[in-house]
Amino acid sequence: MKAGLLAALLLIGCGGRDTSPLSVILITLDTTRADHLGAYGYTRSISPSLDAFARDAVVFQRAWSTSSWTLPAHASILTGKNPTSHGAHNNLAAGSASLGDVVPRAWFRHIKVNRLAESEVTLAELLREKGYATAAFAGGPWLSPGFGLLQGYEFQDAEVKSAVGRPANALTDAAISWLESVPSEQALHLLLNYFDPHYPYEPPPGFDDPPLASRQIPVNPSLINHGRPLQPGERETIVERYDAEIRFMDHQFGRLIQALKDLERYDNALIVVVADHGELLGEHSFIGHGRWLYEELLRVPLFVRFPRGRRSGSKVNAPLSLVDLLPLIAEELELLLPPGVEGVSVGERRVVLAEVFRNGYAVKYYGVPFDRDLVALIRWPWKLIVSDRGKSELFQLETDSLEAHDRSGKQEERELRAELELARAALSPPSVPAPATVDPALREQLRGLGYIE
Repeated sequence: MKAGLLAALLLIGCGGRDTSPLSVILITLDTTRADHLGAYGYTRSISPSLDAFARDAVVFQRAWSTSSWTLPAHASILTGKNPTSHGAHNNLAAGSASLGDVVPRAWFRHIKVNRLAESEVTLAELLREKGYATAAFAGGPWLSPGFGLLQGYEFQDAEVKSAVGRPANALTDAAISWLESVPSEQALHLLLNYFDPHYPYEPPPGFDDPPLASRQIPVNPSLINHGRPLQPGERETIVERYDAEIRFMDHQFGRLIQALKDLERYDNALIVVVADHGELLGEHSFIGHGRWLYEELLRVPLFVRFPRGRRSGSKVNAPLSLVDLLPLIAEELELLLPPGVEGVSVGERRVVLAEVFRNGYAVKYYGVPFDRDLVALIRWPWKLIVSDRGKSELFQLETDSLEAHDRSGKQEERELRAELELARAALSPPSVPAPATVDPALREQLRGLGYIE
């Protein structure tokens, strides 16, 4: 028996299945770092509900995102494909949708992306075919219906009109109300996207009580993103505000789990809790996400509670990519995967691929031009990051988890570059229109506003 198949059987189990309707719950924790949760060793007690859930689930120790921002990462979760293959990522010159279509800020109309194509098959569409009731509740604007991620969700509460998103309490209230409306004999699938830890880190009253959490962020992110080091007290304030947002989200997550238990939906549920990406909080002289591929951004928390609590309390060290979540769910539910899925069974993955693209002119975010494509390949314990500008960085993650020591030029770089080329050659880019020439008048307008070089 193949090692990967054996691992999958050990993880998923082969006992008799319960005949009551199975709930499939997918909770995404936007912008949530693994190393800021107690289940991954964080010493500050800000995530008691998530940590308790982790003890009742399988904890994946080495899970990575496919990108460092929301749209491509969520598309990978829902389709089982990498960004190159599903196509939902930046196309600043000729994208099919723009953030300005959702958030009413004029310059957001110039942040253009390729929406997820209708031809892509999502988790919700697979479950709808099996008779599941499906609903999606989104806290962040990138999950708004116009970006194509919510194909297959018959009930959608995802119109987000603010760049700072919707608060976790409102999302949780709405999700619980929907759960209560579904007949007990009906199988259901819920997607809930919490957004709170996203910048500008504004914890609500009652969760801003740590000493520094109620202070204003003392530094403009554009300053540090230009290389200015954080001064004493600045990073502490940023971290406390970020942690307070996680604490608020965690409290609401606890409410949702309790509601599932009260509705007798918890025990016979497949519950996947995962972040789409993390956040830089001053590391590498940056704040934010979306333009880099460091571990603070790519390593994500992942908890999976299988029906009846199988393997609860265990930990998995096998490497896993977000594209592997769709096969994991499909194996549990005995679903036939659509063609083109790039995820594999637990235990079968050798390398993890991550990508972030420019695909257009150099828009500035917090003063830093987003002016290059980046790809990363992780083959534990090594990680290679390559820019289309020619620069590369090589890290040994087991001994250098902070990626402080660039080892590019070593023999391992040549080996990983060869693996990276093979991994990218195996991807299947979708058919999308070629980027159009940017209108000269628009380019001058953007340059005058400081958004492009």
